[in-house]
Amino acid sequence: MVGLEPDEGFLPWYVSWSGVFVGALSALALLLVFGLTGLAVGAHQIGQRFASWHEFRVITLAFSVFGSFLSFVLGGWAAARVTGTRRAETAMLHGAIAWLVTVPGLLFFTALGAGGNLGVWYGGLAAPPPWAPQATPMVENATAALAARNAALGALTALLLGLVGSVVGGWMGSGERMSLNYANRPHRQYGRAWGETR
Repeated sequence: MVGLEPDEGFLPWYVSWSGVFVGALSALALLLVFGLTGLAVGAHQIGQRFASWHEFRVITLAFSVFGSFLSFVLGGWAAARVTGTRRAETAMLHGAIAWLVTVPGLLFFTALGAGGNLGVWYGGLAAPPPWAPQATPMVENATAALAARNAALGALTALLLGLVGSVVGGWMGSGERMSLNYANRPHRQYGRAWGETR
C-alpha cells in the first residue's frame, strides 16, 4: 500500500478565463496590427495566392513569421499576467488555452473575408462558404491545387508558430527564470530553489 502525501494528490488546475480572454484578444489585436502594417509597407497583398514558394518574398515571410509568433507571445504573456500565476507550468497552460480560444476567432474572421488583413498565411484558413454562390465554375488545374496546398501549409505553420509563441509568452509572463535545467534544482518548502532570493 502506498501512502500519498497531502500535497501529492491529484489537484485540478484552475483556469482564469478572464486572463485567457484578455490574452486571446491581445493576440488578435497585435496580429491585426502586424497584418495591416504588412499591407501598408507592401509586404502583404490581399487575395494573392502563391502557386510556388519562389513567388513568396522575404519581407512577406518575415512579417508572417514574426507577426504570428510575436502576436501570440503577447497573448500568452497577457494571459499569464492577468491570471497572476507565478508558476511557469500554469502560466504556459493559460497561454496555450488563450491560443485555443483564438483559433476559432481566426476561423471566424477568415470566413468573413478578413483573413487577408491578418497576414498572408492566415488566408489559407478560409474556404468558400457553402451558401455563397460561385461566380465561376470550379476548374480543376494544377496551379490552383498548388496554391491551395501552399496556403494550407502556410496556415498550419502560422498556427504552430502561434502555439509556440503563446507557450513562450506564458513562460515569460510567469516571471520564472527561462532555463530548462531550472526544474532539476532542489526545492525548499515554498517551491523556490535553494539559494534563490526572489
